[in-house]
Amino acid sequence: MRYTKQTALAILILAALAAGAAGQQTADSNPADKPNVFLDNHRPLIKKKEKTPTSRTVTGQVVDDSGTPLEGAVVTLTNTKTHEKETFFTKNGGHYNFEDLSFSIDYKVQAKYKNVSSEARKLSQYDRTPRAIRILEIGSAPGLNQSVTAEAKKDSSSPKK
Repeated sequence: MRYTKQTALAILILAALAAGAAGQQTADSNPADKPNVFLDNHRPLIKKKEKTPTSRTVTGQVVDDSGTPLEGAVVTLTNTKTHEKETFFTKNGGHYNFEDLSFSIDYKVQAKYKNVSSEARKLSQYDRTPRAIRILEIGSAPGLNQSVTAEAKKDSSSPKK
């Protein structure tokens, strides 16, 4: 059998078309490595939507005026609506933690260490942060500063000779 150039060209075109059609068939929308049938309960991992938190946490650290953490300080969390109080003794590093707090209640947190208290820090119901952080700083004894100030005023008010 003799083939002409035109016949050979036609055979090549048909072979290319057949190969292209075969290549399209292997590009299946459901490849074999990802079957729709889940055998042995091996299902693909589906990311779940994160749920809105139903409670919040307040954490922090108790430090002195130089920034040194205070271990053994008493941290008091007060519910400003019912005036219920919870206490926490700071651990190594001066850290404290209160969990399962309501978003609809205002709280006040304050630290006390050796008869010296920190300023009260508020946690508002309008603050929707699920993990609030409050650093409580305990300065030098306020009684000492007030007595020095009172003595200075007394000295300045007395007439000089």
